[in-house]
Amino acid sequence: MKRKLFLINIFLIAAFTSGCLRTYFPAVYESSATPMVFETNNSDSIRSKYVSGDLTISKGSYKNESLYLLRGSYIIANTKDYINTNLKLFGYSGMYKVAGLGKYNGGKSLFGLGTDLGVNVNFKINRFKVGMGLSAGFGVELGGYYNFRKSEDRENLVDSKIGLLYVTLTAFPIFAYKFSKSTILSMQANIGLPGILSPSIVLNNSNQIYWLSYMPNYDSRDKSIGRRIVLGFMINLNKLKSFL
Repeated sequence: MKRKLFLINIFLIAAFTSGCLRTYFPAVYESSATPMVFETNNSDSIRSKYVSGDLTISKGSYKNESLYLLRGSYIIANTKDYINTNLKLFGYSGMYKVAGLGKYNGGKSLFGLGTDLGVNVNFKINRFKVGMGLSAGFGVELGGYYNFRKSEDRENLVDSKIGLLYVTLTAFPIFAYKFSKSTILSMQANIGLPGILSPSIVLNNSNQIYWLSYMPNYDSRDKSIGRRIVLGFMINLNKLKSFL
């Protein structure tokens, strides 16, 4: 299984980074896709609004490069018996550290805005839920990292195939188990952009959602925690308003 994940990851990275020059993409592509939100009580049609925040700590595209990214999202989630939809509006800011390019090395600030729509079709077997989803959207990314990508591309020092506007496209199977009326634990294996391959573990408990996405190092000589880790939290605004 590890070997298959490794080969998929290498293939996708190679497809996006082919060529003699270093290839740089929007920094958000190094993060993870936000997991699909669905209610624990999904026997009826439910429309909820969530706010979320997540932190990405990731290696960059090349040796000794790194990314720190903080993202916030507003999510409108519609949960039905066999189909769920999520509309997300998100913004983020962070720092990408460039290395190995001489005078161009160092931290590059970045910030962006975007939106995407996700759809998941599922079926239930007692307490289990199995489904398949697809999300797509677009965004813009600005800041010092964008200026670096485009200016060095014009000088033919790096290859930056994507400009100010970028697209997101992710496919994901979902496997969930319902422990109680208020608690669901799910696994979502996101494949696409952002993240390329970004499996997530998601706990939805009493209108609060905690999620973790982790990508290990495949280089045994690398002693860091992993290639990428993302920690996220969401809260249901509907229930928060009623509580207040």
